[in-house]
Amino acid sequence: MALILIDGFDHYTNAQAYDKEIEYSNGSIGSVASRFGIGQGLVNSDANYLTTLNIGVNKSTIYFGIACKKVTGGSPSLTISWPWIRFRDESDVDQIQFCLNSLYGIAVYDGADALLGSTADYVVPDQRWFYLEGKITISATVGEVTLRVNETQVLNLTSQDTKNGSDYIRKISLSGIQSSIVAYYDDLYIDDAQFHGDCRIRAFTPDSISGTNNSFMASAGNKDECVDESISNDDTDYIYSDTLNHKQGFGITTGVLGTVKAIQLNNHVRIDEAGTRKIKPLIRSNGADYQGTETDEITAEYLFESEIFETDPDDAAAWTQTKLEAAEFGLEITT
Repeated sequence: MALILIDGFDHYTNAQAYDKEIEYSNGSIGSVASRFGIGQGLVNSDANYLTTLNIGVNKSTIYFGIACKKVTGGSPSLTISWPWIRFRDESDVDQIQFCLNSLYGIAVYDGADALLGSTADYVVPDQRWFYLEGKITISATVGEVTLRVNETQVLNLTSQDTKNGSDYIRKISLSGIQSSIVAYYDDLYIDDAQFHGDCRIRAFTPDSISGTNNSFMASAGNKDECVDESISNDDTDYIYSDTLNHKQGFGITTGVLGTVKAIQLNNHVRIDEAGTRKIKPLIRSNGADYQGTETDEITAEYLFESEIFETDPDDAAAWTQTKLEAAEFGLEITT
């Protein structure tokens, strides 16, 4: 039981959203929606603009957190025709839907548009960032929806029928709050066991080359300069290898950090010849190499291959600034 997904929307463009297997990207990703003025966030300007993230696994219970901001002034008009956030099963059937009412309370509906319950009024600030968290359990008899705003519980629904499709949640869809009311999103997590509180997700890029795992080639210049862009530039510059068991690692500089809940290692990869290739994410910590889970076959189109590591694999203890800046991160060709 662990973190399933984290995303700060910092390391990719609208076009590259599909490289992360985001299914519908009708919103836009940009710096205007960054919660802390660094990096990027997600902008959805209309209820018909859906950004659907596939969490990659079916779960009957999820915990989630996401920073939200109602950007456009004026009171929303509550209507289930314009769900604000939706939780869907693997067949795109809505299970649970959130709407914002005219008095800035959150109304919770099931997938058949029946109201399950509402928060008190004015739990959501107008045109201010807030951190929304929730626990959702899918069941025909013991379903649950618990909501927290800025770490304060605002709703607790139990013994509900939350099942409209299968027994699971597989996807989360984010939109504008309704027609012409813009919403910003940032700093998303999905977990299957616990709340994490108000979280910030930061992106770090390589700034040094491993002295041990250094087998790849650079398309031009230094290897770390080929992969140091905060947003991948695809084939402008890159590192490459066609040799089984080749490894490449890089160092990062984080600066001062608060409590580190987890890290996510992202490799943006593709093949440029026929054949089969797979990789494993690679962490070198305290002088030893640790591999993550082998990917599916790499394709001719770029994909982000990502894995979450909640602890340092060397000692199974929490990550810290010191550990992260001493470690190296990269990949190994395994097939």
